[in-house]
Parts: sequence; structure tokens; C-alpha cells
Amino acid sequence: MNETPELLTIENIKNCANAKLLRFVGDLDSTNAEATSNRIIALLQENVTILVADFSRLRYINSTGLGALLFVNKKVKEVGGVFKVANVNENVLEIIEIIGADQLLEIHKTLEDALASL
Repeated sequence: MNETPELLTIENIKNCANAKLLRFVGDLDSTNAEATSNRIIALLQENVTILVADFSRLRYINSTGLGALLFVNKKVKEVGGVFKVANVNENVLEIIEIIGADQLLEIHKTLEDALASL
């Protein structure tokens, strides 16, 4: 029986009709990157243009997971939206920086900072 929490939960953001909060839990890697990016891309078809990703409980990301996030970032920008990342732990941030994705992603120290910048 698999009791692991779902990698991604999607919540509304107060006072922001076209925005969603994406909470990541666990690992984003080749086992779930495509399904996760597909779920997020589907939000764009529902006219969601503001996405804030909370990585406070994301333990690990690999290049496949990061590639999926960069794909999401590109798609969000194509519709004139914004994709913000917050609460990134040191391990995840290191991988993001090694790949150079910190130049492409809008990263905030805290979720409050990310939400305040909307």
C-alpha cells in the first residue's frame, strides 16, 4: 500500500482569480516530471496565468524535473503569465544553479515574498 503524499497539490491564491499556488512535496524527478508538468500546463488552459511554486517540502529535483519546470516556465511566459518559485532548500537550489536555471526562474526566498510580488 502506497501512503506517500502526492507530489503536487494545487491551491487557490486569495484575491487572485487567475493564480494558483503549487505546493511540491518529496522528489521531482524522471518518475513524475512529465505528469507533473502536464498537470501544471493544464492550468494554463483554464486561464490561470500566475503560478507560485512552494518548494518548502521539495526534497530533491534532478535534471529531468528541472527540465519540466523550465518547460512550464516557458509555457507560462508564452501566455503572458508569471511563474515564481519560493522556499527553495539548499540542495534543490544547488541543482538549479549548477544547471544555470536560476537565470531563467524567478526565485524568492519566502512564499510571502513571492505572493507580495504578484
